[in-house]
Amino acid sequence: MPKAQAIIDCDVHNTYRSQTELYPYLAEPWLTRLKEKGFGYPLETFYSNVHAKRLDAKPENGPAGSDYGLMKTQLLDKLPIDYVVLTGEGISGLSYMPDAEYPAALASAYNQYLVEEWLSKDERFLGSLHLAIQHPEAAAAEIYRWGSHPKVVQVSIPAATTLPLAHPFYRPILRAAAEMDLVVALHFRQPGPSAPDMTPVGMPFNYLDYHTLVSLPYQAQLVMLVSSGVFEELPNLKVMMMEGGFIWAIHLMWRFDKDYKALHRLAPALRKLPSEYILQHFMFGVQPIYEPREASKLQDVIEAGGLQHNLVFGSDYPHWDADEPDFIRRYLPTAWDSGIFYDNAASWFKSFKHPA
Repeated sequence: MPKAQAIIDCDVHNTYRSQTELYPYLAEPWLTRLKEKGFGYPLETFYSNVHAKRLDAKPENGPAGSDYGLMKTQLLDKLPIDYVVLTGEGISGLSYMPDAEYPAALASAYNQYLVEEWLSKDERFLGSLHLAIQHPEAAAAEIYRWGSHPKVVQVSIPAATTLPLAHPFYRPILRAAAEMDLVVALHFRQPGPSAPDMTPVGMPFNYLDYHTLVSLPYQAQLVMLVSSGVFEELPNLKVMMMEGGFIWAIHLMWRFDKDYKALHRLAPALRKLPSEYILQHFMFGVQPIYEPREASKLQDVIEAGGLQHNLVFGSDYPHWDADEPDFIRRYLPTAWDSGIFYDNAASWFKSFKHPA
């Protein structure tokens, strides 16, 4: 019997049972504030008639993703998964809080909780730091604090930000990530009242609109990161875009290259075509996978853009639209299995390049 394809699951949403699990890691005055007022942002905005999480993934006590035993049964032991990148859940709204010091303290508490309570549970677990990006100095300090930990492989940032990530305001975060060889993972979360609009025409009306349009902030971030010249300044910077689609990246590469040839004086830091930076510095999650009537059409488009080497697998457990490997294989050729399910991610994460 042939050996099963090795798998790195780049998107598994763990979380805490309740905010009380963060109490041991939080100092005053922030501990009292958390006890009295909570985080201070809504965890979900839009109503979904199919629910945001799988109903069978919710344990008796706590939200879906908070129970290691259930995650182990439903994901880790069910599928031939070799490594899992824990991407967090409720903590992901920190960057949408209006102040700076309090969310920075919460991020620090969560990151220590992640390392001590989750990464130690299973040898397959790798971790994502969460940051309060409205406080770049504190966010960079968190990266330097944990970046050398062998099981910490990336930092997680909301895809929609108040300023473009290419803005100099965020440069301390990008620089720290590049120096510590951590991937910068952009991941969407439902926008709250203090979050930036995710579309150029304002907030979507409902969950259907939101879920269909999630790629828009990713597109804007990609274009401005490239045109700003940040990859010339930080040649080791790596950006992973999870749950935001990927076919649009091919359109952008072609449009970007065309416009750059005429307007290159407006991006003086660039030394090569935009598409070359994209293919070198970006990876894209394949979940939720596109479901065309003819899978071959999807494959043709991906090959036309040369994007098959920039795709990674992430199940998105325990969300309602999570994809398992066999479902992905319905639409992508088996010849790409080793790259999408393991090699592409392993070539980026420091735990595989520089094992402890």
